[in-house]
This record gives sequence, structure tokens and C-alpha cells, in this order.
Amino acid sequence: NLANAAWGKLTTEFLKAKSDPAELQTFVNTLLGQGWREATEDIDESGLMARAEAFGLNAIPADVLVMTCGVDVQHDRLEITYLGFGKAEIFVLGHAVIWGSPLEDTTWAELDDSLKQTWQHPNGGTLKVDAAIVDSGDGATVDSVYSFTKPRFGRRVVSGKGMAGNRPAITRSTAKGVPIFLIGVDGLKAQLLTRLSKGQTIRFSNSLEAEWYSQLASERRVVRYSRGQPVKQFERIAGRRAEALDCFVYAMAARELVKLDLDRRETELASVAAPTGAMPAVIKSKWLGRN
Repeated sequence: NLANAAWGKLTTEFLKAKSDPAELQTFVNTLLGQGWREATEDIDESGLMARAEAFGLNAIPADVLVMTCGVDVQHDRLEITYLGFGKAEIFVLGHAVIWGSPLEDTTWAELDDSLKQTWQHPNGGTLKVDAAIVDSGDGATVDSVYSFTKPRFGRRVVSGKGMAGNRPAITRSTAKGVPIFLIGVDGLKAQLLTRLSKGQTIRFSNSLEAEWYSQLASERRVVRYSRGQPVKQFERIAGRRAEALDCFVYAMAARELVKLDLDRRETELASVAAPTGAMPAVIKSKWLGRN
């Protein structure tokens, strides 16, 4: 009634509620009759796709000095994102899918071949995958992941498990006698969001398809409140797949496993005469054609 809607009463209710976000939401919804919106931070997938450049695994940029991979394990496939790291920039070089059950040895053999590939660097040397993290996940595929990574630990091909909360980017642990790395996914996603929102230090190959960008933007950061304090959390956007985001985060974490002097690597890559012929072709996976 009019008495309940009097300005004096509304002011009193607002002053009471403003220090408690839960009460403030109720005030906005019921007394003001307005919808409550959480503060969110999103990735603009269309804007990122518009920035795609003419480079990729078959045309490595000269600034790339380190290459890592993040591997996501699904019930019928493995997905791989290849990242190149320069001294200040990250290059998304490509994404591939290996179709097949992770319970089959042939699927892992194909992944092993993919991780053993080498690429000609434009300055003359050869690049290879310096480190890769394979998501161990949960369920029936865990033992298969461990069996694959354990004998390849010397190549920095390791098992990883994403952990939410305020954690370091990567921490070594052990499971079933296998080295496993715990990945602080929230911090890495925050780094990704910051880089994307403040400049163009992440660059994208024009070999990436529209669905890859949709998956990279599959989560948003939301500000919620716990005991009156703002807490930033990542949440999945309904209906979005997230394989590209997961692969990207694991490849970012894999960079922490590569301890080397970038100036020395740059010199090594330039110590061989640059090729005059065409770069070797890379077969592009038709992964979007599968459901």
C-alpha cells in the first residue's frame, strides 16, 4: 500500500539493506520491483575472432620461443590446444581433436605422435612441444591418463587436475605413484581474462574455428557475496561446451614447467639457416563435423 511505499520508509529499508547484498537483492526485487543483476565479466568471442592473424602451426611466428599443449579428455576424443610463448605474448597456434576412446591404446598412440611433432621455426631452428598437461579428470579414464603420462614424465608430458579456489598456478603432487600437477584454474582464468581485457598480448591463429572461440568464452566471472564480502567466481554459461577453455588453461599451466633462458633459446633457434622452401603442411582436424 501507499504507506509501505512512502519515501521515508523506502529510504530506511534501503539504508538497512545496503550493507548486506542478500538483503539488498530482496529490496531491489520486492520493494522496487526491479530485476537484480550480478556484476559479471565476459569474454567477447566475436571481438577475439575478428583479431585472428595469418599464422599457425604451419607458419610459426618468429616471436614464438616455447610451445606447450593442454589436453582435455572426453569419452570419445582427446582435444589439444597448442600455445606458443614469446617474451611478452601468447600465440594460440592451433587446436586439434583425436577421435577415439581414451580407453583404447590407439588413441593415446596418436596423441603421442602429435606431441612428438616438430615444426620449422622461421629463424631457422626447430620447435617442439616443450611441455604438455593432460587433464586426468575423474572416473574411468584416470588410469589411462596416468599410464600415458608416467613414462613420458621426462618429456614434461604430465597429468593435471584442475582445482578451484585461491591456489598457485601449478603444484606438484602424487597419485597412485604417478606425478600429478594440481592446476589453480581460477587464477589462470583470471590471468586470461585480464590479458584479453587489457590489450592484445594473446594472439589468435586464423586456423581456429568459430566454435573454438565460443568454448573459450564458455565461462564468465561473477561477483557474489559471502558474509557481506565480494567474492569473484567463474561460472559456466548455460549450454556452452568448455573444451577450448580447459585446454588453454592447461597449456598456460604447462608453461610453468619449462624453465629456460629465453634469450638463449632465441639464439639457438637462429643458429641454423632459415629455410627457403615452404613450411611443412599440418593436417587440420575436421572436429566440428562430429557430434
